[in-house]
Amino acid sequence: MNGHVNAAAIRLDFRPHIDLVTSARKFVSDFYEHVLGDADTVSRVALATHELLENVIKYSSDGRSHLEIELMETSLGDVLRIRARNRTTVQRAGELKALVSELEASTDPFALYLKMMRRSGLQQEGSGLGLIRIRAETDMDVRCDVDGDVVTIIVEGQVAPPRSTQPTV
Repeated sequence: MNGHVNAAAIRLDFRPHIDLVTSARKFVSDFYEHVLGDADTVSRVALATHELLENVIKYSSDGRSHLEIELMETSLGDVLRIRARNRTTVQRAGELKALVSELEASTDPFALYLKMMRRSGLQQEGSGLGLIRIRAETDMDVRCDVDGDVVTIIVEGQVAPPRSTQPTV
């Protein structure tokens, strides 16, 4: 996105495990609570962060993750973008790309969420519920870029403007 000013960003490179996912979610929540001051937006960011990191734990081929969260001021309003990047198998990358294409094509994310919950009961793993949950519950778009065995999932959406840190007169 061109013409944006980075208002607040977090970047983490680590090997997440379930305890660190919880800690990362809390850190993100605390950080963006101070930046945004809007409980609903902070909850959406925390949920997306948690689901993306759980995906890394399940599907990363080397256990490493790069997570980046940016709040950007644009001419169209404030946008929050979360990127999670990791290595996976080429097969899993293809499955992820197909799943995200289905998410992008959906005009009713909640109906798709219900459909995928029914479908996930038949699958052994890789239900995709975390990504559709992000789309259905956060009202943010989900995209992915695949470069060989490197997958980047991008979650992005408009947010309320950050609260002013300047005193009012």
